[in-house]
Amino acid sequence: MKKTILAMAVPALLAAGSASASINLYDANGVKVDASGAAEVQYMQEIGNNQDAKWRLDDGDVQFDTEVTVSDKLSAIAAVDFEFESADEGDSNGDVENNLLYVGLKGDWGQFTAGRQLLLMDDAGITKDYELSVNSFGSDYTHAQQVGKYVYDNGTFYGAATFTDKSDGVDDNSNSADEDYFGAGDDTRIYEARLGYRVADVDARVYYQRVDNIERNMFNANTAASEELNQDAYNFEIEYAGIENVGIAASIGRTSIDGFEKDAGGNKTNNVFDQETDYMSIAADYTMGKTTFGVGYDNQDKEGNTSDVNGYYANVTYALHSNAKVYAEVGDSDGENEDFGYVAGMEVKF
Repeated sequence: MKKTILAMAVPALLAAGSASASINLYDANGVKVDASGAAEVQYMQEIGNNQDAKWRLDDGDVQFDTEVTVSDKLSAIAAVDFEFESADEGDSNGDVENNLLYVGLKGDWGQFTAGRQLLLMDDAGITKDYELSVNSFGSDYTHAQQVGKYVYDNGTFYGAATFTDKSDGVDDNSNSADEDYFGAGDDTRIYEARLGYRVADVDARVYYQRVDNIERNMFNANTAASEELNQDAYNFEIEYAGIENVGIAASIGRTSIDGFEKDAGGNKTNNVFDQETDYMSIAADYTMGKTTFGVGYDNQDKEGNTSDVNGYYANVTYALHSNAKVYAEVGDSDGENEDFGYVAGMEVKF
């Protein structure tokens, strides 16, 4: 960012109010710079066994988005985001992490970005909870550094695809210090796709994610160096907004993890790990003035378990302003030895 832009951005940021979801810092000579951010603090007791209530710094981030007009049909874009993390136990100061750092191009054909960014699976899910939808669909891979992402949306049809190569820049790291981190000495690769369609009051979409050479410590720290773990995940979602002030949503999904032994030539031999988990969620909310009430039910059925696990939650949100809200939520799960949880919080954003 040029020094002149920074010189204008800082006083604009300090002087701006909370009238919109982002602040325009600079817009001249084909260059546009916007800033946005949020702070959210909660007091919560998680669903689980012998949980205690605690203060939680749930969210704190500042993001800068830049768009540079190249021609009538092409723009260069970039984003930088800083996330403020909770402090470690015994420390009063948290860490600051660079969560997003990417560049790209956009036009009528969509947009392509490359760099550190969120994966498509970060958007998956239709639940209307804040924290207590503990049995809903979720992927362990939602953010990465070496990501190429393409997104297209014409208002009715929308789609996206990503490719992630968690490479260390070495052809074969089986003899490196990372051999306990990467599956069988290979790089972890992630492929994703999303397809969606909007018509009238219905929005339906499907997500798919394939992870090759899973990081072994994600699921099984004792996996041998000769074994390879892979994962497939999908989630189908549908939302309906045809009833005034009411939102209804449902989803069904599955994650499947398999593992194979490999011989000296790298060929797959025996299947040594196979785990499938099915997910189902339904949720609804009702808005009355500045107050929104939400409820939801989730089901998780892991292959091999004697019974599936159900989860329930309900919450209420009051909008102090379009950029500020307070909320409270309760939730429970019928998992073994799991007590109910609750959370109360406030979010302020710009």
